[in-house]
Amino acid sequence: MNQLAKGRTTPDFDVVVIGAGFAGIYALWQARQRGFSVRGLERGSDVGGTWYWNAYPGARCDVESYNYAYFFDNDIVRDWNWSDACAGQAEIQRYLRFVAERCDVLRDISFNTKALAARYDEHSGLWAIDTSAGETLVCRYPVLAIGALSDPKAPDIAGVADFAGEAYFTSSWPKDGSVQLAGKRVGVIGTGSSGVQVVPEVAKLASEVHVFQRTANYVTPTAAGPMDPRLVARLREDPQAVRRAFRESYGGHVPLGMGEERFHDLDEAGREAALQRAWDGKYIALAFRDAYLPEANAAISDFIRRRMFEQVNDPWTAHHLVPWDHPYGGKRPCQSDVYLPTFNQPHVHLVALSETPIERIVPEGIKTSARTIPLDVIVYATGFDAISGPVFAIDIQGMGGRRMRDAWADGPMNYLGTMVHGFPNLFLPSSAMSPSVLSNMATLAEQQVDFIFDTIEWLERRGRPGLHPRAESEQRWRGETLRYAERRPGALTTKSWYSGANVPGKARVFMVYCGGFKRYHQTCYDELESGFPGYELIPPARDSAQA
Repeated sequence: MNQLAKGRTTPDFDVVVIGAGFAGIYALWQARQRGFSVRGLERGSDVGGTWYWNAYPGARCDVESYNYAYFFDNDIVRDWNWSDACAGQAEIQRYLRFVAERCDVLRDISFNTKALAARYDEHSGLWAIDTSAGETLVCRYPVLAIGALSDPKAPDIAGVADFAGEAYFTSSWPKDGSVQLAGKRVGVIGTGSSGVQVVPEVAKLASEVHVFQRTANYVTPTAAGPMDPRLVARLREDPQAVRRAFRESYGGHVPLGMGEERFHDLDEAGREAALQRAWDGKYIALAFRDAYLPEANAAISDFIRRRMFEQVNDPWTAHHLVPWDHPYGGKRPCQSDVYLPTFNQPHVHLVALSETPIERIVPEGIKTSARTIPLDVIVYATGFDAISGPVFAIDIQGMGGRRMRDAWADGPMNYLGTMVHGFPNLFLPSSAMSPSVLSNMATLAEQQVDFIFDTIEWLERRGRPGLHPRAESEQRWRGETLRYAERRPGALTTKSWYSGANVPGKARVFMVYCGGFKRYHQTCYDELESGFPGYELIPPARDSAQA
């Protein structure tokens, strides 16, 4: 494409932000703070992103509210009161609405509006964003704050459309209270985080519950419960110090508990005691100072398996609920105090698909290789086409008309998790090859948006050139991502959505940077402070630069 729609060469807005979750709200605020004109697009009817759509019963965050929040504004930290140490979906969405109102960004957002396509024009150096409202918005800097877990994975099961009963997805649960499960026979497909949270709630109402599990997941105690006033006071004393400390940490947060001893400094009895303390203290993943060591991880994995097995009365069910095939952390671990005991109730049944796989959905229920299970309702907790899926949901065309889907045909390629070669001035917070879902996403949203707008200001001061990473920088960064993944137990040997293994036909590339938040943050700002040596600059278009 050589020209924008109707031959336009000047923008409607400096910045268009797509998405109104943690990153999107903060990006809108940053744009206004720095004097840029901005427009936001959000396909939902309110802010929240993931916390708008995932409104299923039991939905809550597994990162403590002490960490999973904004810290850019002292007054927001001091004025908001969390009710739970692991807040539920409704409370998190209320919080994001509170922040959006406080920051006065709601006026900038077009709700119920999808971004359908984004096209780069090499003549003007501008982007055209096509929306579901029939508009084409022209901007200098698109910020795709679309999240890592926002494109639901369609069930890869035959006969989905044949079911005669009700069907719901945890990723788009009705908000109108129309779902009535009391006295009904319910099937839940999926036992990842959403499934682990929704099954106990379904079991409270349904007459029969059948849980269809492909692979077992680790389930550890949740930190949910009342907030500790002492910890809250500490956060409010100096929020900016907390913010800086988060960026100096490995995971973008300060752990509330951690073992004081190293694995190899303890004998067998000492290790068992440390593991039990960590389990009771709800920090089992960090039972040792060196929990990252494969041998320490193996001990942690084995301990969790034993504790899981003890919670389920029936030996066959217990055996199949325990993840014997991968180490702790190889897949996204789950947290719940009630999921495993739910299977002790007589009306809750586990269907192990490793033994009796689903053959198809039929009008009356689900047909496995063993029998047909009659159901009134099917709940699909089948997860997401993670990280790259939301990007592919928008038809993005860069230099030479090349599509992002083609650029990423062999898996995501980018530099520092925010920009892609051949797509100048297009920014992707929360995307692949960043700390992403293995970090505190609230901290990541702030860090990446800060870096993005620092980059935009750098470009503005230099006459608005185009900026995109060198191809060799992308190759090097993917190599770094894989190098650190090799050090994480199970990362490259476990089939998980971290590497796209949950979507048939998806390229298998580990998509999360595991080198630690501190290292990631420093690498980003080393580039900026050095004048972006890992990037290419495209001379500014004369018309656009003078506009």
